[in-house]
Amino acid sequence: MLIKGILFDLDGVIVDTLHYHFLAWKEMFGRMGGKVQELTVLLHEGRSSKELMPILLEEAGLEFPKEKWDNFIETKREYYRSIVNVTFYPQVIETITKLKKSGYKLALITACAKKNMHKALSDEHQSLFDVIVTGDDMPRGKPNPDPYEIGRDKLKLKNGECLVVENAPLGILSAKAAGITCAAVSTTLPKKYLQKADIFLNHIEDIFKYLVSVRKVRIRRR
Repeated sequence: MLIKGILFDLDGVIVDTLHYHFLAWKEMFGRMGGKVQELTVLLHEGRSSKELMPILLEEAGLEFPKEKWDNFIETKREYYRSIVNVTFYPQVIETITKLKKSGYKLALITACAKKNMHKALSDEHQSLFDVIVTGDDMPRGKPNPDPYEIGRDKLKLKNGECLVVENAPLGILSAKAAGITCAAVSTTLPKKYLQKADIFLNHIEDIFKYLVSVRKVRIRRR
């Protein structure tokens, strides 16, 4: 099938913000006398905050009442928004703009809260996407298929007509579980953590080379 839609993750693919997410978790757990590792946060990127909490609590060697998790997570999000310095990865906005002008349907699929997404992207940048799905819209976070199934369905496309762009192992697994081809970029983690992706992009603009190659294969098979 010809690819008609591209589904992008946000943190770690479009905006360089994951270190600030880690700093926010570090601050919150530090207030309780615990420590968390940045690699843990990066490897579990894409999980909902509630799914990540028990993993970080175990790493920190802490216990914390589940009924207080919601307030803890919201405070973490507020702290993140107070410290984050949003920067875009090189050529990413240019690439997304070119894809849109070329007629591709575009979706933004992020596990972050809607408020965090609005902090990262201006209205102008949000308007580049035909569909935006945030953590507030997902019954289950990555690595479950829900995030990319929702995005695919909202774009009204079939699996073979979509391509996911991810930077994290759980995001790759989510795309694969949804039956969608996944391209990985090593913006936050080395390539060794991204081996389950179908394609590896050295730079985000390499997506055009892949789309051309897919088109050529389709023409040869006619």
